Amino acid sequence: MNAGDLRYHIRFQERAEIEDELGNVIGDWETKFSCFAAFKFLRGGEEVMAGRLAGRQPAIITVRSSDISRRVDTAWRILDRQDQPWNIRAITDETGKRAWLTILAESGVAT
Repeated sequence: MNAGDLRYHIRFQERAEIEDELGNVIGDWETKFSCFAAFKFLRGGEEVMAGRLAGRQPAIITVRSSDISRRVDTAWRILDRQDQPWNIRAITDETGKRAWLTILAESGVAT
């Protein structure tokens, strides 16, 4: 992975939880930060193909590791450049050097 592979501008969002006058917890998504990322769309395997037939698209999203990107967890979501939401399923640091974060995300599902 090198900097030239980071072609997509994405935004990371976290749900803000606010209590209304009746005591119910409500909230909308707030953008916490944005960065450039690389997308690798998954195409093979029986489970991936079944998901694609159901309108879900899994992808591996790679971003630079930083203090703020390491705070992201599976409760957050990603918005791509077309404002399409991606649910975060898993986050790993595959290199072990903390240079890149690899995020398994899925679009086409409820957020």
